Amino acid sequence: MKKVSVVIIARNEEESIGRCIKSVLKQNYKNLEVIVVDDASTDRTAKIAKRLRVRVITNKKNLGIARSFNVGVKASKGDLIITLHTDAEMINKDWIDIAANLLKNKNVGAVTGYRIPKFSDKPNSIERVHLYFGGGYIASGSTKTSEIYWLPTRCDAFKRKALKEVGYFNKRLRVSGDCIDISTKLRNKGYKLLIEPRCKTRINLSTQQNTLKKILKKRINFGKVIPYLLVEHGLSIIKNKSWFFRTVPYIGYFLFLVLSIVHPTFLYLFLIGNFVFSAKIAKVTGISSFLAAFILVPVYAIFWNIGIIYGIFLINREII
Repeated sequence: MKKVSVVIIARNEEESIGRCIKSVLKQNYKNLEVIVVDDASTDRTAKIAKRLRVRVITNKKNLGIARSFNVGVKASKGDLIITLHTDAEMINKDWIDIAANLLKNKNVGAVTGYRIPKFSDKPNSIERVHLYFGGGYIASGSTKTSEIYWLPTRCDAFKRKALKEVGYFNKRLRVSGDCIDISTKLRNKGYKLLIEPRCKTRINLSTQQNTLKKILKKRINFGKVIPYLLVEHGLSIIKNKSWFFRTVPYIGYFLFLVLSIVHPTFLYLFLIGNFVFSAKIAKVTGISSFLAAFILVPVYAIFWNIGIIYGIFLINREII
């Protein structure tokens, strides 16, 4: 039985770190080590983790997602690595067993689970909006093991050998884009990325995405890495139809909004896009179509595109 290292990164997650660790400790897999990388938290995150008797590494300063994962991975001893965010929990006790079995295939570089959002007993629309735009919804509707173009993060299993081949996680990406970057590099090396519905992962509304202000900040962070990723990976990203149809329309939506000042044709195109996006979001989150169309969609799209524009000036920065 190969050794598995679970690397959990956390920054100011005292509310969720215990729940996350306990879900790992309940796993049936025996040859296991758990490492928590405390990214310079200012709350009780590290203390709670130590009480659960797992190894804790504390960064002296805030390093961000990719560098923190690298700290944990390089300190670990496992042949297989599971990277975990604190807003995620492994639901089924054989999560690691299933993933480890799939990783026995020499062509498989990584495995991710089926994401299930967790709300309160009676979730309100605001909770649903935060989780939707925070990336907490189910990654795939597939009912069988299948290939996935990009790992959605939160809870992924890797071969150490594969991570080493691609140079681990991109240390330039501080808060976003690491999932697209690592997935693209693995696929370019010939590895398959799998999503396994039997590996169920619960996504909680974490303290990092529980207010409108934090979600809007995340939208900017999502956007600002796009210019760098396009320069770094080029066609490897553009040829992904899923990314194309989920990204380009929002860029077009923003451009039509700006150009509507110049000509009414763009205003009509903007209103059509607004109707399409708002109808989808209203259906998923339960908020009114009016609120989605005239407040939510425009605000979120604008902040996301502000991030893209900002990202153009960050392409050559050491840390983005």
